[in-house]
Amino acid sequence: MPAPTPSLLSVARLGVGWEHDESFVIDRPGTGDYLFIHFTRAALVTIDAEDIQCAANTCILYTPDHHQKYQGDGCGLSDNWIHFLGDSADTLASLHEIPLNRPFRLAQAGFVPLLINEMRTEIHRKEPHYEEVVDLLLRQIFLLLQRHIELNTRQRLTGRKAELAVSFGELQANVLGTLDHPWTVVEMAQKVHLSRSRFMGIYRELFGGSPVEDLINARIKHAKWLLTATTLSVGQIASECGFRSLFHFSRLFKKRAGCSPSEFSTKFGKSTSLSWGANETIADKGVSFQFVIPPSMKKKR
Repeated sequence: MPAPTPSLLSVARLGVGWEHDESFVIDRPGTGDYLFIHFTRAALVTIDAEDIQCAANTCILYTPDHHQKYQGDGCGLSDNWIHFLGDSADTLASLHEIPLNRPFRLAQAGFVPLLINEMRTEIHRKEPHYEEVVDLLLRQIFLLLQRHIELNTRQRLTGRKAELAVSFGELQANVLGTLDHPWTVVEMAQKVHLSRSRFMGIYRELFGGSPVEDLINARIKHAKWLLTATTLSVGQIASECGFRSLFHFSRLFKKRAGCSPSEFSTKFGKSTSLSWGANETIADKGVSFQFVIPPSMKKKR
């Protein structure tokens, strides 16, 4: 007999690059589903009446019935998140040694917003077998969480290198969360108070690649999502992704994707038109809380 098919993980809702002001606090009972959060800035998480200060690139995976309380730590909350369901979630967390209901730190987390955006693309397009693809993307996140938890443990740095690792993690989260900004290597280096050459060397040591290549890859992936899941023009998408020249964007996109932005949009189509308001309110088990849509994601009219 064939082995039974494991139940699929399914996404209830998700968010990328969400920003909240300093007064924003989540304090609620369990939401009835699993909640994975990636904090892109410092956050304060309360577990069993204990306040835990969390640096950027800290994550937490809440089980369905666990109380949730978190906020920004001295600044507004900035995060990526996924609410999801699935009988195999606990098993996966155990298999990949993901802590439940307590914060854990990653060596780097640039993959998180990119994979969440891929999930959002699949959910909006609803092409054949999209549920299975979303399930695989969630499982990929679990696997990469395990990898970067282990790398963070392995790379226990001390002194100046430890400080730089924290600064670089915060910088990378900031860069990948603001793709519309005209980032340069010089500006990135200035953010961590290093020369350009020193910055490039340390970045490669920590992340295994160049900041320019990571930025380009993230921008092209984001452009693909915008081309398939929104009604923005190619020019607007170029601007949203940080390209100041439409010609440069089109040429680079064709080099990376194998076709022009317009051809990519035509080929993969748009199964839905997104209409973003100024904010979105979600009611969950009698608790109403408000999320502000990031300005860069609002639909331009």
